[in-house]
Amino acid sequence: MVANIFQPARTLLYLKKYVFENGRSFILLNLAIAAFLVLWLGVYLNFTNPNLFSERAQVAYYFITLFLSGCLSAGVLFSELGSKDRSIHYFLIPASLLEKFLTSLFFAIVIFFISSSCIFWLVDSIVVIIANSKYETHWEVINLLSLNKYANPFFDGPLTDIFYFYFPAQALFILCSVYFRKYALFKAFVVVGLLWVVGVLLFLAYQRLVPTGMLHLSAGSYEVLEANGDNKMVVVPWWVLVSGSVLLRYLLTPLLLTVAYFRLKEKEL
Repeated sequence: MVANIFQPARTLLYLKKYVFENGRSFILLNLAIAAFLVLWLGVYLNFTNPNLFSERAQVAYYFITLFLSGCLSAGVLFSELGSKDRSIHYFLIPASLLEKFLTSLFFAIVIFFISSSCIFWLVDSIVVIIANSKYETHWEVINLLSLNKYANPFFDGPLTDIFYFYFPAQALFILCSVYFRKYALFKAFVVVGLLWVVGVLLFLAYQRLVPTGMLHLSAGSYEVLEANGDNKMVVVPWWVLVSGSVLLRYLLTPLLLTVAYFRLKEKEL
C-alpha cells in the first residue's frame, strides 16, 4: 500500500520531469523578482534619504519581497487544474498524488525560499554598496542567516517570528490554488481580505469586552489596569498559552497543506 503511495525512485523520476517542464517558468519567476527589486531599490537610490538603506530598512524590504513573491507564486502553483485538459494530463501522470503534491511543495516552499533569499541578498548587496558610496554611509548588508541580531521593524520580538506568519500565509495561498478552479489567485486575496476584516472585528470586540490592561505572556497573566492604581492580575491558564503558541507556530501550516492535499484528492476522484 505504501509503495503505491510513495516510491523514492518514482518520485525522483517525477522530480526530473517537473524540473524539465517547470524549470523555465521557475527561472523567469526569479528573474521577475530580481527585476522588481532592482526597480524598487533603484528608485530609492534617487532619493536623498540615506536611512532608506539602513539594516532596519533592508530587513523590511526582505520580508515584504518574501511575502509578495511567495504568496503570488503559491497562488498559481496548481493553476493547471483550472483547465480541464491540463488537469486531466496532471492526474494521468504515472505518479501518486502524494508524490506530485510533495514535489510541488518542495519547489514552491523550499527551493523558492532559498532562491528568492539569494536573489534578494545579491541585489541588496549591490544596492547597499552603491548607497554607501553615494551617501558616504557605512550600512552593512544584512546577514539572512542571522536575522535576529537586527531590529524588528514590524513588531516587538525576534525577526524570525515573522516566519510564523509567512509560511501559514503561503500555505493558505496554496490551499486556494487547489480549492478554487478558476481565478484562484484573485480569490486567495479575497479570502485574505475577509480574514483581515474578521481579525479586525475580533480585535474591536476584544477591546470592548475585555477590561483595559496588558498581557504578560512570559508570566502567563493579564494585568487589569485600574484608575486608582490598584491593578489586578488575572492568571491565564498555561494550557491556553501553550496550545495557542503550538497551533500558530507549528500546526497551522501543516493543517492547511493537509487540507489542500485532500482537496486535491477529491478532484482526482
